[in-house]
Amino acid sequence: MTTNWRDEIATLYGQHTTDTGQEFTDEAVTKAHCYTASQPWLVNALAREIIVKMGVPATSPITGRHMDKAKERLIATRATHLDSLVDKLNDPRVRRIIEPLISGRQIDIDTAYHDDAAYVRDLGLISPKSPVAVANPIYREVLSRVLAQPVMDSVTDHPRSFILPDGRIDLDKLLREFVAFWRESAAAGSMS
Repeated sequence: MTTNWRDEIATLYGQHTTDTGQEFTDEAVTKAHCYTASQPWLVNALAREIIVKMGVPATSPITGRHMDKAKERLIATRATHLDSLVDKLNDPRVRRIIEPLISGRQIDIDTAYHDDAAYVRDLGLISPKSPVAVANPIYREVLSRVLAQPVMDSVTDHPRSFILPDGRIDLDKLLREFVAFWRESAAAGSMS
């Protein structure tokens, strides 16, 4: 018999409802399942973020919007569990599997691949089933932000500099800047 993880989350959150009277809407349970792929720490962290840190009153039901906000807050603050996840990126075995998944590149398949993939799977960073994928959307977002941070730190133009006075994107400027960036990056890449 297979486990219906969404129902498991509903049962867990139902314990809170029984204790306090505060309900989780069906949308909230569905979003918790989608965001976490039922990873237990994340399921609990979302609920704790909403109930304790966001302080949603017990008289108000917990909604999908609360889940959205809690997810963003967990990602932004990189709670302890998420911070230790990021620390795993320093391990070359983890990085060689995760980095291509995030960037959309092909993973190098060599003699170490199966051991590395098994290690990363055992850490819970990738899904237990094929195809190889980051275990859940929250992990994907955290890992993406961490891997992109060096590039983000090197951006010198303020994002508002690409907005015209009427609020539209200055597509000409955006394309000019992108072409300049591309040429500079291509030249640097050809030298290495």
